[in-house]
Amino acid sequence: MELKEVRRLINLCIYEDDLYIAGYRRIAGVDEVGRGSLAGPLVAAAVIMDRKNLIIENINDSKKITEERRKHIFKEIIKSCMCWSVVRISPGEIDRLSMARANTIAFKRAVRGLKKKPDIILSDFIGKDLGDEFLPMVKGDQISISIAAASIIAKVIRDRVMLKLSKIYPEYGFEHNKGYGTQEHLRALQKYGPTIIHRSSFRGVLS
Repeated sequence: MELKEVRRLINLCIYEDDLYIAGYRRIAGVDEVGRGSLAGPLVAAAVIMDRKNLIIENINDSKKITEERRKHIFKEIIKSCMCWSVVRISPGEIDRLSMARANTIAFKRAVRGLKKKPDIILSDFIGKDLGDEFLPMVKGDQISISIAAASIIAKVIRDRVMLKLSKIYPEYGFEHNKGYGTQEHLRALQKYGPTIIHRSSFRGVLS
């Protein structure tokens, strides 16, 4: 491993190291993927990393690494972590709840799905209803290895979902755009209209 990568990973573990020193043993990271998408679910993941296997080479915010590298790191995370959990919030729930509320619910469900109860939860979302056990962090997936791990799990799982949906709705190019508002997707919406997996409350979905 190059020295530059070692330094980056050490910096990514600073919050976890401080919490371990403070006596926390089960530190969960939680993050979501799909907030800005016009179609498909919001996917949230929670993970408790094992302190002995905390550092995973090339782990980073899921948006900053390639698809192939994400898949590899995903396997390393689920193989070495204490436990992990993932949940989906459907487009219908998002439309009924609002995105902010859906995000809060997704994080809570993901944490409840963990096989071990965390002592503290590092969150990449600041929601007033999250609860005292959550420690919200701005751009947490860039400064916490636990949140970065959760972002990778959520991204890999959601990409799999969107790939399956692309076979059901081939006109929208979900295998490429993952439900986000690309020109290809917007043109398909104009031509074919929205499907049941589109978020009708989002601008650009309904003409």
